[in-house]
Amino acid sequence: MSHLRLPLLAVVAVLAVLAGALLLTGGGTALVPPGGGPAVLDADDRAALEHAPVRRGSDAPAADPGVTLTDPEAVVRAYLAAARSVTAADAGATHLRAAPYAVPGSPPATVGVLVLDAPRPGEVRTASVRALDLVAADRGDRRRGYRADVETRTGPPGGPVVTAATTASVVVARQPDGRWLVAVDGPETPDLVAGED
Repeated sequence: MSHLRLPLLAVVAVLAVLAGALLLTGGGTALVPPGGGPAVLDADDRAALEHAPVRRGSDAPAADPGVTLTDPEAVVRAYLAAARSVTAADAGATHLRAAPYAVPGSPPATVGVLVLDAPRPGEVRTASVRALDLVAADRGDRRRGYRADVETRTGPPGGPVVTAATTASVVVARQPDGRWLVAVDGPETPDLVAGED
């Protein structure tokens, strides 16, 4: 695996970019227009967001016992599936369903995921990781950065769904007990949008 390791400075740079993106996007979700460039909010948009109340979601559930927390890729997959899966009831709130896979005290564990685009009433959105690439690791293999291709499926249970794909950047940190947990959840960016199934 030595050929995959990047110098510590490269890892620090990746972490700084991801942390900055996290702070700018309010917990890991970016506002990206269809063209893929940065979103621009006018004065009315900013005023509406300033007055929009955000509720804290329910307490975090326990981690899925089927997820091997000593396997960093399994943790990233479980985290992203939980973080990107939402219901209509999540509108205007954060949710902490992915918190069991996050470093205690980190934004993913304490703030959770801010839901900016909840599905319509009667619909759910489920997420799964289609591809996962290791893009950085520090020399001591205590932190790893991954790029993930995430697919979401939105629609009523048992009904037609709309499929979309995004990319996400996640940094995991190895804990003293050998578990890997998410330290930074970077912004999603759209890759493509597929039609209805």
